[in-house]
Amino acid sequence: MRVASAPLIATAMLLSFAAPPAARAADLTPAEQCDREAGSELDLERNKAFPPVASEDIRIGVALSACREAYNQNGGARTQFQLARVLDRAGEKLKSLRILGEAAQNGHALAMAMYGTRLVERGEAEAAFDLYRRAAAAGNAVAAHNLAAAYRDGVGTDVDGRLAALWFERATTDQVR
Repeated sequence: MRVASAPLIATAMLLSFAAPPAARAADLTPAEQCDREAGSELDLERNKAFPPVASEDIRIGVALSACREAYNQNGGARTQFQLARVLDRAGEKLKSLRILGEAAQNGHALAMAMYGTRLVERGEAEAAFDLYRRAAAAGNAVAAHNLAAAYRDGVGTDVDGRLAALWFERATTDQVR
């Protein structure tokens, strides 16, 4: 009987050292949990340790809790962007917009592109153009596309077909990330 139980005990001991990934979730910081639950596939600044999460796949309760906690712990621009993303998904549009603006102000490139779009909707095209220009210069493809459209349509700037073509080209090539 002792001989038969020795392999079982050894197996149990080995399994106790190999914790499954779900068990390690408790070891994540709130910022890492926020990264895991709300990192956008379009965000070049996202934590690459976790796969991207499509907007429709955000688990609102878990993501909101983690991202709010990370934000309250003075999370940076990426955390602000991700919290804004979760709030938008949860239908809290005004809170989302306010925090998206914070992330844009703090230099998060994708937040600048997205916040710029909201500014255009509010009639603040010049401010949006500036955000698109800064984010596109930082290599953000979404911002490069928005900047190209702004040049094409004269949104916040004069119409300039040459610059529109240039930025549309950059938005689809390796010249931006």
